Amino acid sequence: MHLYFDESGDFAFPEDCYDAYVQAALICPTSFVGKIEHYVDNVKRRLDVDELHATKLPDGELIEICRFLDGGPLSLIAQVTDIQAMTDAQITEHRQEQAAVLERNLAQYREVGGGWEGAEAWYTRHIKRTALASRINNSEYVQADLFGRLIHAALFKSIVRFLDDGWRDDLAEFFFVLDAKLPGKLAAGEKELDVLLLPRLGSNDYEMVVPTTWHEEPVHPFVSRFYEGENKLSLNRMFEHGLEFADSRDHSGLQLVDVVAYVVRKAILEPDNKEIYAAYSLIRENLRTEREGQALKLVRYTTGQDAVDEERYRPLL
Repeated sequence: MHLYFDESGDFAFPEDCYDAYVQAALICPTSFVGKIEHYVDNVKRRLDVDELHATKLPDGELIEICRFLDGGPLSLIAQVTDIQAMTDAQITEHRQEQAAVLERNLAQYREVGGGWEGAEAWYTRHIKRTALASRINNSEYVQADLFGRLIHAALFKSIVRFLDDGWRDDLAEFFFVLDAKLPGKLAAGEKELDVLLLPRLGSNDYEMVVPTTWHEEPVHPFVSRFYEGENKLSLNRMFEHGLEFADSRDHSGLQLVDVVAYVVRKAILEPDNKEIYAAYSLIRENLRTEREGQALKLVRYTTGQDAVDEERYRPLL
């Protein structure tokens, strides 16, 4: 299974105007990757462009791409935050709370006499990176933090959406591809996401529901590949290829998920744009989560009491 991730918006959280920020995932069965590459190549050739970049495409063209996204065995998921759901001050407060949690965890580790020699350095480093905007600014911190939530949600949906036996082989291997911010090296937030993702997914805050029938004969490839023993899911095996931070020009999936993130954000910011709403309407059902059933998840930290404009999102949900 190939999971592609991108975002729309700069996550600057200005105080003088409204803005919203969207992160999206495209889940593509490995057996279908060749078809999305063929489709993207054809569109680029027709438009005479080197890359499908949503901000440079006419709104009408976005409708056609969303029609393709709705027509194949692809699954989508998106989450949004905005300046009402999350302010810069609230992000800073949240970071201080998370740094305090890490400090308590380190103290507990010392008390039980943990044997990992690198624990002190690891905790100290991440306490500072969490607490200090000079290490990771609030914009990059939020993007990395929320991507952790989205990756878990995409994994969950990739299992639920592709339960049918016809997708067994596609669930035997996972590739996680994110649009890189910088050429040739990782940005600060990307480094943090890369290091902290697996410990975070392994915590009690995140669960992975796998059908019990997959353990029965013939054992599902997902269980054969990613389980250690009967009941222990190995995240190390699932993420054996790591997170790939790639140039979007090299992956058709990144170019398509860029369209998803852009269309969702523009539908929020331009509710009267009929072409954008038409494009969004084509992918709305595909975006629905398996649990809440909503097409768009609004994410926020628990700090702060700012009210969210629910009317803005009601037509999209």
